[in-house]
Amino acid sequence: MLLLVAGCGIPKSQYDAALTEATKAKSEKAACDEKVASTQAALQKEIDELKGKLADAQGKAGALDEATRLELDELRRQKTAAEARLKLFEDFLAKFKKMIEAGKLDITVRRGQIVLALGTDILFDMGKTEIKPEGKTALVEVADALKGVSGRRFQVAGHTDTLPIKTKEYPSNWELSTARAVAVVKLLVEKGVKPEVVSAAGYAEFDPGQSNATDKGRARNRRIEIVIVPNIEDLVKMPEIGKGKEPPKPKK
Repeated sequence: MLLLVAGCGIPKSQYDAALTEATKAKSEKAACDEKVASTQAALQKEIDELKGKLADAQGKAGALDEATRLELDELRRQKTAAEARLKLFEDFLAKFKKMIEAGKLDITVRRGQIVLALGTDILFDMGKTEIKPEGKTALVEVADALKGVSGRRFQVAGHTDTLPIKTKEYPSNWELSTARAVAVVKLLVEKGVKPEVVSAAGYAEFDPGQSNATDKGRARNRRIEIVIVPNIEDLVKMPEIGKGKEPPKPKK
């Protein structure tokens, strides 16, 4: 006997499936919102800590010596870079709002770099490098957004899970991940991203975002990342080692 939801004429099984899917989508959106908020909070915390260090340095009594002046200059530069990083993150959030909410794209900050991640299950069939129609649609949206970003370079990085591959075309995951990255680069360029601002790299299974012990973890590790490459002024100034000193003489 076919059960109908009262007053709606919808089969109960169909209603239950739709309700489950809606609940899952709501839960995923809440998790995504929490992750985004956490990233924003971490970036803001970095700025606040730099503000505190800057205030402490400025409050030091007496005339500024050379070391203190250099410290102040470096703290100001780091604070400016951190503020620019937060603004860029929020700009990308606005650009990709629909894709993020639809679960097509994830945005985060890893190792101080803003990263856009797309699951390869959307882009490619298993073990293949030809971009699927659904993947092309997603990448067209990405290309449209990247075209409007000036003064930045992007690296497209391919990642796999730990399941091995050994075919004539792709002897290992190195070749597969790199070929996928190149395929994405070519499509982005075809859709208007300047070729001089985009590059490709393959990491195989050696830069996992999650554990490969579960199906869910492996699925998240099969991804294409578009990394917004920091400008040179965003990088932390490296100390000059041994400036003004003679190199040590080799021992006899």
